[in-house]
Formats: sequence, structure tokens, C-alpha cells
Amino acid sequence: MRIADSRRLTGGNLQSANPCAVAEVQFEEGEDESLALNVWCKHVNQLCEELGLDFGEPFVRRYQGGACLGFDAPIDALYTATEINEYAIDEASERGAQPLADVLDQLKTSLANEANERLLEIQSEAATRNCPFLWDDDEVSIGFGRYAQVWAADNLPQIEDIDWPTAGRIPVAMITGTNGKTTTSRILSRILKTSGFSVGSTSTDGVCINEEIVEAGDWTGTGAARMVLRHSDISAAVLETARGGLLRRGLAMTSCDVAVLTNVAADHLGDYGIDDVAAMAQVKSLISSAVNPTGQRVINADDEHLMARRHDYDTPIVLFGLNFEHPELVAHRQAGHECWSVNEGRIVYSAGTQTQVLMPTQDIPCTFGGAAKHNVSNALAAAAAASVLGIEFQTIRAALSGFGDQPSDNPGRCQLVEVHGVKIMLDFGHNSHGLKAILDLGKSLIAKQPGARLCVSLGQAGDRLDAEILALGDVLSAMGTDRVILREMAGYERGRAPTEVATMIRQRLIEQDYDSTNIHIVKGEINALDDALKWSKPGDLIMLLVHLEREAVSHWISDQKNGSSELR
Repeated sequence: MRIADSRRLTGGNLQSANPCAVAEVQFEEGEDESLALNVWCKHVNQLCEELGLDFGEPFVRRYQGGACLGFDAPIDALYTATEINEYAIDEASERGAQPLADVLDQLKTSLANEANERLLEIQSEAATRNCPFLWDDDEVSIGFGRYAQVWAADNLPQIEDIDWPTAGRIPVAMITGTNGKTTTSRILSRILKTSGFSVGSTSTDGVCINEEIVEAGDWTGTGAARMVLRHSDISAAVLETARGGLLRRGLAMTSCDVAVLTNVAADHLGDYGIDDVAAMAQVKSLISSAVNPTGQRVINADDEHLMARRHDYDTPIVLFGLNFEHPELVAHRQAGHECWSVNEGRIVYSAGTQTQVLMPTQDIPCTFGGAAKHNVSNALAAAAAASVLGIEFQTIRAALSGFGDQPSDNPGRCQLVEVHGVKIMLDFGHNSHGLKAILDLGKSLIAKQPGARLCVSLGQAGDRLDAEILALGDVLSAMGTDRVILREMAGYERGRAPTEVATMIRQRLIEQDYDSTNIHIVKGEINALDDALKWSKPGDLIMLLVHLEREAVSHWISDQKNGSSELR
């Protein structure tokens, strides 16, 4: 077997509830896998015994063609633990070249250099006091938000010098899912802000304080969460949590007040042995393990994979779904539990025999009169999470009634502009599940204008499985789009040729009997918009999906509208 990846997991993860060292290995053809794993385990235990280490028992997570191998370790020994793991794997695969005595000397030096007794003392004392604790290579902190105390990792205080009573908590929500997590995070942030909180949030667009970006970029990992939770100005946190961060580093913290799971679909499969949607649901469900004893999980009843894992953790569950009569929702509320759903076009809260109407879905701007079902679902998730955090219904209603009125509310998601009588929608839909949801909205919008046609421009990064890429073509064909403009995405090829992804989707469409004359491949979003606008006539709808070139597109729209760059 050979090492494909070796890393520290600094928080709870798929393999363990604790920090640990792991390595992804791939087995060689014809290799005796069981023997290799047994030899690896033997070497790990031998090294730990020789070094006097009481690390956790080695664990193995098997998957097709490989395995994740590792063991728990103290947070001041994780780098050394990865070295131990790598040496044991090399020995098991007969790649070891150094004498054991030399290796032990190196490991002893690593342990001594990495050791931080004061860090462990603070970690232990924080656990005893049930106080929030965060750490990384640069900083260590206790408390969250306005109650946080932060120190440089190489200049930690004595236990007795720490002001423990003031290291308090703030409301913390974690949100994950394949689609909808950014919009749900933004809606929940708006609700909390409306309620008077100073809100720190993370998303694929950046770190925000009260909806203003303070650090642009894709910030959905552990570093972003720590940045927000240490920010002295915030009194509530909404943390979008992506599968990449969960797999590469684990959970950022051990405690949150609500965990929201929007949905799980085929996207980003193939990494770290996560090869199907059921396995991805297990990854996404990790945030549920961080819910504190008084918190709750908010789960999409319309998602069968999430529902299959709803009993993995024992914290209470709030379900949400688009149909009031969904069997799972009916059973849940009959058991006296909380549900959020849609009944006769109105968002309703129910528990047992109690039902309370919140508002009509058509009164939420981002739902386009209720036609954007995916945003109705996101609004349900956010409302449920806000309720768990103690926000009053009238505040939730007030926040939802304004969300989507302004382009800045949800940039890059369901943004609609009109140019020369042609409607253009910008959205981030980037997998078959998200594509179908946004195309459902597009078909609904053009249905209101007889003769209107739908043009879809789509790009996709190269780090997706072939099946995920081809599924985009299946959706485009099934939805009856009138024209498809496929884009090369410079910088996102990720191992594929520049036109490879677009060509794959084009061929799939042709196999589905789609007219090849209505399929174009272009470079970038501006060329796609030029092509689409030349084809379009007033009343048509252009959908620009996987919208990333926001500044360039905004300038293009401004030029087309003679100086007005406003999106609505």
C-alpha cells in the first residue's frame, strides 16, 4: 500500500470524536490488504510503546481500493503522530529505509519540540469548566465572540492568570449540505441581525460581520470558524461548514446550539473514500455531533439520506419539508416534536396538535412568489434554526419578508436582471441536484410569458467524477432547455483539458437527442452572455450558472444597461 495523503484532524471527524493523525492509503494490485493493515497496526503500537506514548488504539476506515488509517493523539503531538503513522505505513509496505533506532531518535526530538504542557492544561481546565476552547498553530482561545480571550500559541498564560468567569458563550449555528447552505446561512444571519445580534458568519463568499464581508474568499473550513468565534464584536455566529473542511480537518469546535442539514446530493464524490451519497450524508451529519445537550438538529425531511441518519445522535430533531402532509412530518408532529413545513402556500410551525402560521411563501422575495421551491426550503431551514435559538416568530417573519429585495442580500444566488427585454438570472447551481432546482424556477418564470425561451449557460470544475459531470447533461436535456452554452472555466480544469468537461456534457446532450446546433462551447461568462444575448429575443430567459466572474459580469450588465449596474 502507498500513502495518498497524510494529515492532522484537529477536531471530531468520521473516524473519531477526538483529534487524530490519519493517512489515506491505496492498495496495490494483488496486495494482501489484511496482512498489510495488521503489520501497520503492529508498527504503530511498537513505536508508541518504545516512545512511552499512550495514544488511542489504531483505527481503520475501509473503502473501495483504499483505507483511512490513524489513531487519536494529544493536540500537542499531532505532527509527531503523523510521522509515526507514515513510518508504520512505509514499514508495512516494505518501503521503510531507516533503522528503527534512528527513527525513534527523530520522533523523540519531534515530540520534545511540539510539546506544549500549558496548552494541554488550558484545554483540560476549559473542559472541566465547560468553557469554549479553540486552538491552532498560531492562537489559543477560550470563550466565544465578545466573551473570547485570545493568546498567541507561543505565549500562553498561567491557568491562575486566566479570567475564566468572563469566558462566556454566544449562540452558534452550524449549517451544511450539498446545496442551499450559503442561502440558508445568509437568511439565518439576517434573522439574527434583525433580532439585535451582531452576527459573524462564514460562507463560500467570505467571512462577514453583520452581512459585510471582512475577508473575501471561500471560507467554510475550521480556520474561518475560529476567525469568527474569536471576533470581539460578535454576539452570535452562523458557520457554513463544507464537506472539504470536515474531511481535511474535522470539526472546528465541540459545541454548537443548532446544526442545520439542508440536503445531500452527488457532488464532490471520490475524495477521501467518500464514493456515494450515503457516505456523503455521514460526512455532513458530523456537525450533529457538536450539538450541545440543550441544542437541536434541524434536518430536511425531504432528503432520504439525511433521514436515514437521523438517529445517529441523541439530540432532539426539528424537521422541515415542503409538504405539510409528508409522512415523516406527520409522524414527527404526532409524536409531539417540532416541524416547519408548507401548507396551502403558507409556512407553518407545528408540534403535536399545535399549528401556527408564520407567513405566505409568496411574501418572501427570494422565493419569487413561492416559485423558487429550493429557497422556500432554505427559508424553512433558517426559520427552524432561528426558532431553536429563541428568536420570536414576528422577528423571523420581518426578516424573511425583506430577504431578497436587494442584490446584496444573496449575491450570486437567484439574481435577476433585465437587459433589452431579456431576463438574465445569475446563480451558483453547480451540480445536478442544484441545476434541477434552479431550472424548475426558470421554467416557472418563462411559463408566465407564452413563447418565451430558456437559454442555460453552464460551467463545471474538472474535479468531479465523470458521472457527476454527465448528470448535468441529463438534467439539461430532461428540463427541455432551448439552448445550452457550455463554458471553459480557466483555472478550474483541475487535471482535465480546458474543453474536456464542456465536451463531455455536449456529447451527453447529443446522446439524449438534443439538437447539436443549439449547443455552443465558449470561454468564460462574458462570451457566454454575448452569445446568449445575440440568440435571445425580448421575453426570453438566460440562466448563467456557476456564476463566478461577478465583477466582470456586473460591468457587462452595466454597459448593456447604459450605466446601470443594479441587479435585482
